[in-house]
Amino acid sequence: MVVRSYSAGTVLGRRYTGGLVAVAQGQVTDCFWDIETSGQLLSGGGSGKTTTEMRMAKTFLDAGWDFVGETANGTDDIWWIDEGKDYPRLWWEARNR
Repeated sequence: MVVRSYSAGTVLGRRYTGGLVAVAQGQVTDCFWDIETSGQLLSGGGSGKTTTEMRMAKTFLDAGWDFVGETANGTDDIWWIDEGKDYPRLWWEARNR
């Protein structure tokens, strides 16, 4: 099971590749991959988004991700984002920015 995760890296390979996973052996829920940086239009799970979409909190908030400063998706404040400039980060990574 993969829940609320994302991939923004390049995917290389000739067979059995995908933007987030090649073949889902279980559930892939509320997950995303960057179709531009990965070079992959398909995946065994998750939703492909552009780099611009991947750097917008709305993409993840609409999928229920819990971000610092919002309470609609919970109050655990798991994620943080530098809107329009970077991908989501775990909240504790924001302290170093």
